[in-house]
Amino acid sequence: MRLADVGELRLIEELSARFPPFSNDITAAIGDDAAALELDGRTLLLSTDMMIEGVHFDPALFTPYQIGFKLVSSGVSDIFAMGGRPRWCLLNLALPAETEESFLGLFLDGLSEAMRRYRLQLVGGDTAGSRLISTALTVAGTAGERLIRRSGASVGDGIYVSGPLGEASCGYELLKVIGSPVRLERGERCRLPISWRSAEALLRRFLLPEAVEPPVRGERITSMIDVSDGLFLDLTRLCRESSVGARLYEERIPVTEALRECSAFLGRDPYGFITAGGEDYQQLFTAGGDLDGPARIGEVTEEGLYIVRKDGSEQEIRPEGYQHFADQR
Repeated sequence: MRLADVGELRLIEELSARFPPFSNDITAAIGDDAAALELDGRTLLLSTDMMIEGVHFDPALFTPYQIGFKLVSSGVSDIFAMGGRPRWCLLNLALPAETEESFLGLFLDGLSEAMRRYRLQLVGGDTAGSRLISTALTVAGTAGERLIRRSGASVGDGIYVSGPLGEASCGYELLKVIGSPVRLERGERCRLPISWRSAEALLRRFLLPEAVEPPVRGERITSMIDVSDGLFLDLTRLCRESSVGARLYEERIPVTEALRECSAFLGRDPYGFITAGGEDYQQLFTAGGDLDGPARIGEVTEEGLYIVRKDGSEQEIRPEGYQHFADQR
């Protein structure tokens, strides 16, 4: 059977089964946002993310600056999802021989700006020639007072999200309508039949995303995952690791006016962007009791995954979202 038939989740399950942890210094391995290693009384977090031409970005739509910036935010979000602080990184960069120096300079500008925002230090990596642009960033960080994993949710916990979802994927669809790079980092604007304020917010969420830290202290959180592949898919992953179910309520999920306006322009329902869009780099987490601030969008149940729609009907949640091999950007 081909990988296109089974998808990314099946590959991860295979890797986890073949390479289980065998030493006591590994606290978290495959199946969490980052690996957690115990070293001399401290917990080291490690995560890596790739950006490959034609898979994660289209050079006809991205600027080199945006590729570098987004690469950093993607890796940092994984460290935040474990309740940690990003500190160091390693860069792998493969470029075609005909790549212009100007591309490299702008890529490094975006990389360095994002690293400055997160107080991240580049300490090494590797370079190579390639037919396509391919880059990967390994981010290392330190855990907080308590390591947060995907596997800590309990029945009765509330399910929360750190901020609005669906904006990045809607921004991607809007960018495809524009059909060319938008140099937001230079203050560039586009003429569109919708407000530029709404359009810019969604384009920025896709092209220059900022990873979001959990808005509450770590001791209140029982489990967490960053929303990189879509609400339904990432919720499925969290519930699978915690061996629990979930019930969400559509009316409680935050929807911005920018998403409503741009979805209407595109002739799309915001619901699809919110539940299956991905790349928002918000944090989806569970916590006991009520929290002030973050939106409580559901609760943890014993089994099953369901969402109560605005009309009161209950639908089963299926793991919809971006999966490599099964999907293509």
